Amino acid sequence: MLGSKTAPSDEEYFILKEILIENFKDFSPQEILNAFNLLVAGKLNVEADKYGKISAAYLGKVLIAYRELRHKELAKELKDAPKDVKIASEEEKKNIRKEFLNNCLIKPFKNIEIKGAFEVDKHSASILFQLFRRVNLIEVSEEDEEKYKKLAFEDLKQEAAKDNKSYKPMKNFFEGVRSKDKSMDKKILERACGIYFCDYALKLYENKKDINLIAEKL
Repeated sequence: MLGSKTAPSDEEYFILKEILIENFKDFSPQEILNAFNLLVAGKLNVEADKYGKISAAYLGKVLIAYRELRHKELAKELKDAPKDVKIASEEEKKNIRKEFLNNCLIKPFKNIEIKGAFEVDKHSASILFQLFRRVNLIEVSEEDEEKYKKLAFEDLKQEAAKDNKSYKPMKNFFEGVRSKDKSMDKKILERACGIYFCDYALKLYENKKDINLIAEKL
């Protein structure tokens, strides 16, 4: 397909096979063929010139590009698929809540001694903040609210700046801020809640609070 006139030697063939088995076991033979069909059609972001012979590095580039394309198509299918709506019973809700608190509050809290920080994903930290606030375990002054919004702004700006793939994340960030985009406001607020909550959890730890008793109040 690529015009290669030199077949791999037995040693090279063995290396290519081992690379496929070790790193691309999620590919069927048909998908490998599809990857090269798409390459020839110019639909994969890989240069078609492989310098006369297919190397393990070149094979990897083609299949990685194909995998990224496959993931995007699968994500689109899942997004467009009709959603099944299931109403959870009270018992199911209770178990979901218990599991969430255990995984996102109790375990990370107990790991503070090991890690030196309260590590939980930012969205979960924001949800925990709302729960703590709802049962009056957290009170936030106007000064604190302003302080954590500024921290959230800087945190999001750094996150956008660290994305090396393109300048778009940083550009989109500032455009969202300038245009007072509601989704950007929501993102900043959510991040502020998450940062505040992680700091709050560390204070609870320093004050030797029993996290299991606190979880029961939630």
